[in-house]
Amino acid sequence: MVFACTATAQTGYSSDPAAPELVRSTENDDVQVKLAVGPANSTYYAYFSNPGYDIMLDRLDVNGHSMWKSALVVEDRTLSSTVDYGVASDAAGNAYISYNGYAADGSTPTQKVASVSAAGAIRWTSVVYSAAGASLGNGRVAVASDGAVWGACSVGFDSAVQRFDSATGVATFATPIYIMETGAKQMCSGFQTSTDGAVILSTVRYTTTFSNKILRAHKILADGTRPLAAGGVAVATDGNLQTGNFPDFLSDGVGGAYFVWYTTSPLNCRAQHMDATGAMTWGANAVLVSSSTTGTFGGTTSTLNRTNPQAVVGSDGRLNVFYRGTSGSIAGIVWYGIAAQCFDTTGVAQWGDGAIVEPFAPSSGGVVYDKNIGAALKMSSGVGISYTNSLSAILTEARGAQMNLDGTVAWNTLLANDAGTKYRFASSTAVDGGANISWQGGVNAGGSDIFAAHISGTGVLGAPVAACIADLNGDHNIDGSDLTSVLSQWGTNGTADFSQNGNVGGEDLTILLSAWGACP
Repeated sequence: MVFACTATAQTGYSSDPAAPELVRSTENDDVQVKLAVGPANSTYYAYFSNPGYDIMLDRLDVNGHSMWKSALVVEDRTLSSTVDYGVASDAAGNAYISYNGYAADGSTPTQKVASVSAAGAIRWTSVVYSAAGASLGNGRVAVASDGAVWGACSVGFDSAVQRFDSATGVATFATPIYIMETGAKQMCSGFQTSTDGAVILSTVRYTTTFSNKILRAHKILADGTRPLAAGGVAVATDGNLQTGNFPDFLSDGVGGAYFVWYTTSPLNCRAQHMDATGAMTWGANAVLVSSSTTGTFGGTTSTLNRTNPQAVVGSDGRLNVFYRGTSGSIAGIVWYGIAAQCFDTTGVAQWGDGAIVEPFAPSSGGVVYDKNIGAALKMSSGVGISYTNSLSAILTEARGAQMNLDGTVAWNTLLANDAGTKYRFASSTAVDGGANISWQGGVNAGGSDIFAAHISGTGVLGAPVAACIADLNGDHNIDGSDLTSVLSQWGTNGTADFSQNGNVGGEDLTILLSAWGACP
């Protein structure tokens, strides 16, 4: 089949918000983009595309140009709908994707992990779980501290986990580790690494459709043993997750984890820290981003709902949580805003009732249709958030903001204001202390497209400056090692092609020498 209107990362990161980079556009749905850090300051972009929601992967260089001839079809699927999946990368520059599909017989549901090299070649594809009639979803993947690759997924109302050799894809365990509890459901939610080759799995646990849905944490060691309680450790003892919400979490870097989620009745965001032993250190019921349940909007006091949290740990070790705020109906009008909270390492809130990222505005008079959270941004100079302002159901602008340590906004930059919707954001770190941000949306009558933007650590939209582009090994210094890389690639179209003319040569050498020294 010929796909019309196909574009794959040819324009590069744009400095014009009216014309963001179009990573993928076909007559079909191009959806659910996820990012992972690649080698030599590149970024992996994964998404679903083509009829059947094929698993796609591309590698973009520091400027946002595809480093392969075209996006790689990791697996040609024949699905009519999608579920969540996972993407990760390792220190050697390989990418890993956990996704659902079918076995070779074309009918047995199978959860897989595929490994792709930096050159765009599939290294191996292995099975996490496979069974006739199984309902699989919430694919997750993580690269452990010992280099092993782990895959996880939900199996009906239970969860399965498997460990693989990163070089060969050979499974460690003869059968997957199965997480289940008699009389309760334990569905895969988040998946991150711990220390000493271990991983942490979070599950959404509940007993009946209308019972409270509570996060549980499970730790799995490299040998497959589980040191915590068989049913996991409760991240909180009360509250109720929104039905269908399966939040991921963050590793704390020392064997534990940070969990962030929102509950119903009332709608409010919570945060919890688990240490390496499985102990919840921020109280039995976690901490709230704000204890207040009301706010003042245009002089009227109303309920204030807080939902859709996105979290990031700053270089100072504090947990930053960004969330969507909405008022109750005030004479038929709802107010929308974007806010944030910061917690120190003991779980004490640092920004009062919450810091305002994007001021609340009413949904009347064409002021705003909606505001929503995108993806949290981890930058060398601080932390931030991408989010949207919707002027109508079909016209949305995307913005990025960075916070100061005191909760004020350091900068706020327009990322994209082209026509169309913008949602399902993803992000990754970038070479100049900034972030790469991607989303799906647009105005394509056949379905969503994939877009991308780069923003520097100072809020500048567009491709990184040459000084950072020349930092080939990502050590924030332009020196002899980068020069050696340029010379070794001379005459090729490798990563040292800073000028993007298809050939590493004198022009690229000039760019490197002019940028010699420290890089932001």
